[in-house]
Amino acid sequence: MVNINWEELCEAIGDYSQTRYYFLNKLTGELLVLSEYMSEAGKMELRKKLGPSKLSDYMPVKMLASREGYKMMEDFVEVLYDVKLKEHLKEALSSENPFKKFKDLVMKHPEERIHWLEFRQKKLREQAEMWLKQEGVI
Repeated sequence: MVNINWEELCEAIGDYSQTRYYFLNKLTGELLVLSEYMSEAGKMELRKKLGPSKLSDYMPVKMLASREGYKMMEDFVEVLYDVKLKEHLKEALSSENPFKKFKDLVMKHPEERIHWLEFRQKKLREQAEMWLKQEGVI
């Protein structure tokens, strides 16, 4: 059985930075991060871990597409009880920069922020499990 750090994997799947790339070791569950801003020492360390004999042990992490992230935000809005916040978040999702505006609004409501983070983590975990099952890792 592969030992998956679910929190790390979910963070990787939900990373929209486009400056980091994640690779999962199919045998150990280790998660490697390749960043455009990595130091030379960090790159050298990664090259050692990803040497030719080990390369086939790793697979790129399937990151969440922006449309899937958008759908996740829409789904969250639908389960909210706070009608006023619900309307504001719907407006944010219709705006020019929906991801940022959604996040900014949710962060202003500490209780809903916690609910959003729990909701998002649950959905990312579901995505991760489905992906790993499809890949035959779990």
